[in-house]
Amino acid sequence: MTVASVTTDINIGPFKIPSNAQNMIMNNYAQRNNIIIELVVPEPIMSDQLATTQWLTKDFNISIIVLCSIHQLPSKIEYLNKIISKFENTFFHFAIEGISGKGEIFLKNCFNEANYFKNAQFID
Repeated sequence: MTVASVTTDINIGPFKIPSNAQNMIMNNYAQRNNIIIELVVPEPIMSDQLATTQWLTKDFNISIIVLCSIHQLPSKIEYLNKIISKFENTFFHFAIEGISGKGEIFLKNCFNEANYFKNAQFID
C-alpha cells in the first residue's frame, strides 16, 4: 500500500504551477493531513491521462493518490473511466480544493466540476 503524489504539466486548469511548486503544495497538504508520501510520480508534459501512475500501480500497489487539483484529472470521460476502473479502491486527495474521497461517484463529481469551470471566463 503506497501513498503517491503526482506531478503533471505546468498547465493545470486555470493555474500555471511548475512541478516543483506542485510538490510543495502536495507536501504541505500531506503534512497538514498526516499523510506520508512515499512515491512521487512525474507524468509527461501535456498529458492528462495519468498513464504513468496507472502503470506504476502494478509495482507499487498505490492506495492513496495526492494531486494538486481536480483539474489534473483527464479531460475526456473515456480516460477518466480507465482511472475509475484502475483505481476503484484508491483514495484521492486534491490539495488546492481541499477535498478527498474515492470511487466512481466522487471522481465523476470532481471531473464534472473541473469541466464546468473550463467554460468560465478568464480575467486577465
